[in-house]
Amino acid sequence: MLELTVKETSGFLSAFAELIGGELQNGILKIPESKGKGYLRGFRLHNTIEMFISNYEFNDSLFAKRFGNQSSLKKVLFSFNNIFPDTDSSNKVSTVDLPSIQIFKGKLSTETLYPGKTKFRSIFIGIDSLQLKQYLGQNEENEVFNTLINNEHPILFEEIVLPKIQEVALEIIESDIPDYLSDFFFKIKAEELICLTLKELFKRENATVQALNEMDVQKIYQVRDRVLAEIHTPPVIKDLAELTGMSESKFKRLFKQIFGNSFFNYYQKFRMKEAARLLKENKMTVSEVGYSLGFSNLSHFAKAFEQHIGMKPKTFQRNR
Repeated sequence: MLELTVKETSGFLSAFAELIGGELQNGILKIPESKGKGYLRGFRLHNTIEMFISNYEFNDSLFAKRFGNQSSLKKVLFSFNNIFPDTDSSNKVSTVDLPSIQIFKGKLSTETLYPGKTKFRSIFIGIDSLQLKQYLGQNEENEVFNTLINNEHPILFEEIVLPKIQEVALEIIESDIPDYLSDFFFKIKAEELICLTLKELFKRENATVQALNEMDVQKIYQVRDRVLAEIHTPPVIKDLAELTGMSESKFKRLFKQIFGNSFFNYYQKFRMKEAARLLKENKMTVSEVGYSLGFSNLSHFAKAFEQHIGMKPKTFQRNR
């Protein structure tokens, strides 16, 4: 297994190149065939904006550690994970390739395991907090805005990847812009990704935001991953809270703060995505799908499915 430790985002590509024995040329690091395939690319788009593109697959697993530091308080970081659309829409729900956007600030350290033979397609953008404040002006009534700009404590939010955000991501990786326009183009696209993300994030207008610690964040994500890995088994909040060592109220509060949704609504959304996948395969009846996902009342299943997918399960299966 490969192990990567990063203390500063500015040294990320160099540390990666040294780890895999690759050569960094003009901000591009191609993965040697002996290690895998794909590339990483870094940009310094402005004195206050940096961007990294990852589109690779390693033969072996990679364990990456990122240590937050005092300078992290001066930046807002956007991590667009598995953002490039997957052509295989039949994939089962998995936290490994789950499209998501993490917005964070402060000295939160992270540890991530990237399994071998797995595609990783992401864009990482860091922007100076003061620059972001200049872009956005004043919005004192929005608690999330104020927290993102002014908070001196570690914070983390996660948003879903909308189709428009995926479109911009594709424009970035498929661009044929000449070199003399590339910095201008990529800066605009980086700002567009930030704008689209903040548009969704700032909808959390009345959100109460509290300082986070690394241990609580790790526990919340571990429970989230476990629940999605066992999507067919309806979870019990009390049991999940016990796994994290938190009270039920703290678990629910922190989960909603990070993901912008109650735990049940979040779980139900992915539960219905799994139902849609099973119905699309057409190997099970609507009743079998409902029962397999833990519903004892099929009318409740049909109502939940229509609420999240937009049509009744029988109609969806007929029109798949």
